[in-house]
Amino acid sequence: MKDALEPLFRPKSVALIGASANPSKLSHIALRNLSKGKFRLYPVNPRETEILGLRCYPSVLDVPDPIDLAVVSLPASLSVEATKECVRKGVRAVVVTSSGFRESGPEGAGLEQALVESIKGTPTRILGPNTMGILVPSIGLDTLFIPKERSGRPGAGQIAMLSQSGAVSVSFLEKAAASSTGISSCVGLGNKCDIEENELLRYFSKDIETKCVALYLESFSYGREFLEIARPMTRHKPIVLLKSGRTESGSKAAGLHTGAIAKSSDRLIDCALRQVGVIRAYDEEELIDLAKALAYVGHIKGDRICVVASAGGYGVIAADLVESRERGAGLRMAELSDRTQRELRGVMPDFSSTSNPVDLTAGVSDEMYDSVLGILQKDPGVDAIMMSLELQPPNVTKGLIKVAESRYASGKVPIVISAFGGDYLDEMLGEFENRGVPAYPSIWRAVRALGALARRGEYLRRMK
Repeated sequence: MKDALEPLFRPKSVALIGASANPSKLSHIALRNLSKGKFRLYPVNPRETEILGLRCYPSVLDVPDPIDLAVVSLPASLSVEATKECVRKGVRAVVVTSSGFRESGPEGAGLEQALVESIKGTPTRILGPNTMGILVPSIGLDTLFIPKERSGRPGAGQIAMLSQSGAVSVSFLEKAAASSTGISSCVGLGNKCDIEENELLRYFSKDIETKCVALYLESFSYGREFLEIARPMTRHKPIVLLKSGRTESGSKAAGLHTGAIAKSSDRLIDCALRQVGVIRAYDEEELIDLAKALAYVGHIKGDRICVVASAGGYGVIAADLVESRERGAGLRMAELSDRTQRELRGVMPDFSSTSNPVDLTAGVSDEMYDSVLGILQKDPGVDAIMMSLELQPPNVTKGLIKVAESRYASGKVPIVISAFGGDYLDEMLGEFENRGVPAYPSIWRAVRALGALARRGEYLRRMK
């Protein structure tokens, strides 16, 4: 199954059918984005001889070399014939970006059926239609028709993102880029006339570059098959899912968007997903927050959390969010052993609190953070540490990045960071991300990530 999709993710040659020389056209933007990739690129347009310094061909059939991947950027009415030519050329993967298919009504549904018929009995596969396509940062494969200067692209990383909505995938990519979170791939599912989420899950379950899969779905192509794939996959690779269409209004909106059928009871869906270990998210911010925690940490062994802060108020807020089941993660605050508290008193100011939450006060330094984290990681009653990092104290420096990295990499108790610090903040958060340490700009987002790690840990223990 992976071999069948390899031309989609690792093409050696790409053709853009419908490439335009007009800088304002979407197909010109896509060509510009593709021109930076690590593959041979062939623009196709019968009215042009050259675009962006690349020779242009009248048809994909006129390209003298084999083509692994073709991106069809033409109106729906012309896309069927272009796909047929790709089949005749022997193209293994075709991305059809245009809308106007099943989601637009009976006439569009007929065109989509014609797309499906065009590849029957052939090795050619279709992604889409009605999709923004695919992004693979490691090889510069970028079929998106949005300018990079308007919409940031993340670098290479460990998260694969599959989305039935172009806007949701773009939001995910922008948030990932802004927080320096890398991705292995981003795939727009569109109408799923051929390639759908189940086949892609199988592909990413074996992909060594992907540590976590994040999905946005409006409908399941084959729900029972999804669960059958997810059950063994989640034992070694986490899946986090944002499933929309949970309400009657949301279900109707999904039908208008991608022609999706999303009427299954959300309560039944939730129960089924829990049984196979899929972690649910409920908005686009939570989707990426949980995905990066699951990719970097995987899981935590229990639900006992120790909060470390240099501001008492933040520690109290964190404690409430850790324990509360109505307005929090429903976890437990760890009870620190007498030995741990004695050791903490040896490295902390006399007036600071050595119980949980641990309050380092404004006199905190990089060295104090290092010592405290080392002591807490030895306590058998602590399953994870939420480090509330305040960057304002005078003795806190960028040296904390190395402190957190070394403590995180020790293989002992995992650390999740929340940080506060004005203009200084984004740079620090980016540095943590570059080192694979999950870091968030708010306490709640960090605690919520710990909740997902605890749920996954509970699932893995149950499976054993």
